[in-house]
Amino acid sequence: MEFFQQIEVWHWLILALLLLGGEVLGAAGFLLGAVAAAVVLAVLVWLDLGLTWQQQISWFAGLSLLFSVLYWWRFKRFNEATEAPQLNDRAGQLIGQQFALDMGLVGGQGKQQIGDTLWKVAATSDLPAGTQVKVIATVNMQLQIEAVES
Repeated sequence: MEFFQQIEVWHWLILALLLLGGEVLGAAGFLLGAVAAAVVLAVLVWLDLGLTWQQQISWFAGLSLLFSVLYWWRFKRFNEATEAPQLNDRAGQLIGQQFALDMGLVGGQGKQQIGDTLWKVAATSDLPAGTQVKVIATVNMQLQIEAVES
Protein backbone atom coordinates (compact mmCIF):
# COMPACT_ATOMS: atom_id res chain seq x y z
CA MET A 1 0.00 0.00 0.00
CA GLU A 2 2.93 2.32 0.60
CA PHE A 3 3.82 2.15 -3.10
CA PHE A 4 0.38 3.46 -4.10
CA GLN A 5 0.60 6.39 -1.69
CA GLN A 6 3.72 7.67 -3.43
CA ILE A 7 2.75 7.51 -7.11
CA GLU A 8 4.74 10.10 -9.02
CA VAL A 9 4.93 11.39 -12.58
CA TRP A 10 7.57 8.88 -13.64
CA HIS A 11 5.37 5.95 -12.52
CA TRP A 12 2.71 7.00 -15.01
CA LEU A 13 5.30 7.61 -17.73
CA ILE A 14 6.81 4.16 -17.20
CA LEU A 15 3.34 2.63 -17.34
CA ALA A 16 2.68 4.54 -20.59
CA LEU A 17 5.94 3.23 -22.09
CA LEU A 18 5.20 -0.36 -21.01
CA LEU A 19 1.71 -0.16 -22.49
CA LEU A 20 3.11 1.37 -25.68
CA GLY A 21 5.58 -1.52 -25.87
CA GLY A 22 2.68 -3.94 -25.54
CA GLU A 23 0.91 -2.08 -28.33
CA VAL A 24 3.96 -2.41 -30.56
CA LEU A 25 3.93 -6.17 -29.96
CA GLY A 26 0.54 -6.40 -31.64
CA ALA A 27 -2.40 -5.18 -29.60
CA ALA A 28 -3.95 -3.59 -32.73
CA GLY A 29 -4.86 -0.33 -31.04
CA PHE A 30 -6.36 -1.92 -27.94
CA LEU A 31 -3.79 -0.41 -25.56
CA LEU A 32 -3.63 3.08 -27.07
CA GLY A 33 -6.45 4.34 -24.84
CA ALA A 34 -4.58 3.20 -21.73
CA VAL A 35 -1.36 4.79 -23.03
CA ALA A 36 -3.15 8.12 -23.52
CA ALA A 37 -4.72 7.85 -20.06
CA ALA A 38 -1.33 7.20 -18.44
CA VAL A 39 0.15 10.24 -20.19
CA VAL A 40 -2.78 12.41 -19.05
CA LEU A 41 -2.31 11.17 -15.49
CA ALA A 42 1.41 11.96 -15.68
CA VAL A 43 0.51 15.52 -16.65
CA LEU A 44 -2.12 15.79 -13.89
CA VAL A 45 0.35 14.53 -11.27
CA TRP A 46 3.02 16.88 -12.63
CA LEU A 47 0.56 19.79 -12.22
CA ASP A 48 0.31 18.73 -8.55
CA LEU A 49 -3.47 18.85 -8.25
CA GLY A 50 -3.34 16.92 -4.99
CA LEU A 51 -4.94 13.74 -6.35
CA THR A 52 -4.88 10.78 -3.97
CA TRP A 53 -3.74 7.43 -5.31
CA GLN A 54 -7.37 6.23 -5.33
CA GLN A 55 -8.38 9.22 -7.45
CA GLN A 56 -5.45 8.66 -9.79
CA ILE A 57 -6.39 5.01 -10.33
CA SER A 58 -10.04 5.99 -10.84
CA TRP A 59 -9.09 8.68 -13.35
CA PHE A 60 -6.81 6.22 -15.14
CA ALA A 61 -9.57 3.61 -15.41
CA GLY A 62 -12.15 6.12 -16.61
CA LEU A 63 -9.84 7.81 -19.09
CA SER A 64 -8.62 4.44 -20.42
CA LEU A 65 -12.19 3.44 -21.12
CA LEU A 66 -13.06 6.81 -22.65
CA PHE A 67 -9.99 6.94 -24.89
CA SER A 68 -10.41 3.31 -25.96
CA VAL A 69 -14.04 3.90 -26.98
CA LEU A 70 -13.09 7.11 -28.79
CA TYR A 71 -10.30 5.26 -30.64
CA TRP A 72 -12.65 2.45 -31.64
CA TRP A 73 -15.35 4.90 -32.77
CA ARG A 74 -12.92 7.08 -34.74
CA PHE A 75 -11.00 4.33 -36.52
CA LYS A 76 -13.71 1.66 -36.96
CA ARG A 77 -14.52 2.60 -40.56
CA PHE A 78 -10.83 3.12 -41.37
CA ASN A 79 -9.89 -0.33 -40.07
CA GLU A 80 -12.69 -2.01 -42.03
CA ALA A 81 -11.82 -0.27 -45.31
CA THR A 82 -9.78 -2.35 -47.71
CA GLU A 83 -8.61 -2.21 -51.30
CA ALA A 84 -9.17 -5.97 -51.67
CA PRO A 85 -12.49 -6.81 -49.97
CA GLN A 86 -12.42 -10.42 -51.17
CA LEU A 87 -8.81 -11.11 -50.22
CA ASN A 88 -9.75 -13.93 -47.84
CA ASP A 89 -12.96 -14.95 -49.63
CA ARG A 90 -11.80 -17.61 -52.08
CA ALA A 91 -15.34 -18.38 -53.24
CA GLY A 92 -16.11 -14.69 -53.76
CA GLN A 93 -13.00 -14.31 -55.91
CA LEU A 94 -14.48 -16.80 -58.38
CA ILE A 95 -17.59 -14.72 -59.15
CA GLY A 96 -17.53 -13.93 -62.86
CA GLN A 97 -15.18 -16.82 -63.74
CA GLN A 98 -16.20 -19.09 -66.62
CA PHE A 99 -15.30 -22.74 -67.09
CA ALA A 100 -16.56 -25.97 -68.62
CA LEU A 101 -18.17 -28.48 -66.24
CA ASP A 102 -16.07 -31.61 -65.64
CA MET A 103 -19.09 -33.56 -64.38
CA GLY A 104 -22.76 -33.07 -65.13
CA LEU A 105 -25.12 -31.66 -62.52
CA VAL A 106 -27.87 -33.92 -61.20
CA GLY A 107 -30.71 -32.20 -59.44
CA GLY A 108 -28.89 -28.91 -60.02
CA GLN A 109 -26.03 -30.02 -57.71
CA GLY A 110 -22.51 -31.22 -58.44
CA LYS A 111 -18.80 -30.68 -57.98
CA GLN A 112 -16.19 -28.91 -60.06
CA GLN A 113 -12.41 -28.83 -59.86
CA ILE A 114 -11.15 -25.23 -60.08
CA GLY A 115 -7.44 -24.81 -59.57
CA ASP A 116 -6.46 -27.02 -56.63
CA THR A 117 -9.92 -27.10 -55.01
CA LEU A 118 -12.97 -29.27 -55.56
CA TRP A 119 -15.95 -26.92 -55.22
CA LYS A 120 -19.62 -27.69 -54.68
CA VAL A 121 -21.63 -26.08 -57.46
CA ALA A 122 -25.35 -25.49 -57.83
CA ALA A 123 -27.54 -24.39 -60.71
CA THR A 124 -31.28 -23.96 -61.21
CA SER A 125 -31.40 -26.98 -63.52
CA ASP A 126 -29.43 -30.05 -64.54
CA LEU A 127 -26.45 -29.37 -66.81
CA PRO A 128 -24.44 -31.94 -68.78
CA ALA A 129 -20.65 -32.28 -68.52
CA GLY A 130 -18.80 -29.91 -70.84
CA THR A 131 -21.37 -27.11 -70.50
CA GLN A 132 -19.74 -23.66 -70.36
CA VAL A 133 -20.86 -22.02 -67.11
CA LYS A 134 -20.26 -18.81 -65.18
CA VAL A 135 -20.11 -18.30 -61.40
CA ILE A 136 -22.82 -15.76 -60.49
CA ALA A 137 -22.79 -15.93 -56.66
CA THR A 138 -21.66 -17.91 -53.63
CA VAL A 139 -23.69 -19.27 -50.74
CA ASN A 140 -21.89 -20.95 -47.82
CA MET A 141 -18.84 -21.84 -49.93
CA GLN A 142 -21.03 -23.29 -52.68
CA LEU A 143 -20.72 -21.73 -56.12
CA GLN A 144 -23.97 -20.70 -57.79
CA ILE A 145 -23.55 -21.12 -61.54
CA GLU A 146 -25.52 -20.58 -64.70
CA ALA A 147 -24.99 -21.78 -68.24
CA VAL A 148 -23.32 -19.30 -70.59
CA GLU A 149 -25.05 -18.92 -73.92
CA SER A 150 -22.66 -19.11 -76.85
